[in-house]
Amino acid sequence: MCTELLEKIDEELSSQATVVAEVRGGKIRVRIIGFEPEVQRTAIRLREIVNLFRRSKSSPRYGVSADELAKLARKTVPVELLAIVLRLSGVSARAKGSMIYADTDMDTLIEYARELGEALEKASRLPLPFTTRRFVAACSMLTGLEPHQVARKAIEMGILNEDGELRMGLEEAIRQFLDMVSEG
Repeated sequence: MCTELLEKIDEELSSQATVVAEVRGGKIRVRIIGFEPEVQRTAIRLREIVNLFRRSKSSPRYGVSADELAKLARKTVPVELLAIVLRLSGVSARAKGSMIYADTDMDTLIEYARELGEALEKASRLPLPFTTRRFVAACSMLTGLEPHQVARKAIEMGILNEDGELRMGLEEAIRQFLDMVSEG
């Protein structure tokens, strides 16, 4: 764990003041060398890195805010959509406000958020209503189909109307799409 944190510090702070870190007795000792403004900025950034690292090792069972998740995954995703995707993947999850609670480890949550974020980026290029783009992104991520293929199939299946709007609630639409794709 110390090695992981040292690598993260080296990666994130390499362009700022000189940072010398060593492990002694299970603790990491850090020395920052440079001019005072650089040292202060680096110390603040170091605290942020350590706090983010600690949070990344905690359990999502106790809740992760959308902001923390965005920093960890380097993608911004709607937590309610992420909770739906997790549930449909067999993981107990729920969103409450800007928090997500999931019965999984943090690495899995981050990976799902990253994949969903990428799918949302692809789906955002389609000329569809907002909620439909979320539907397309979730289905694309869960099936491996491209967003335009998901939209076309959903229209054929009757999940979307001719205007590209969902004919039912988001989670129900995703569930129906997955059921129909797995049958067909």
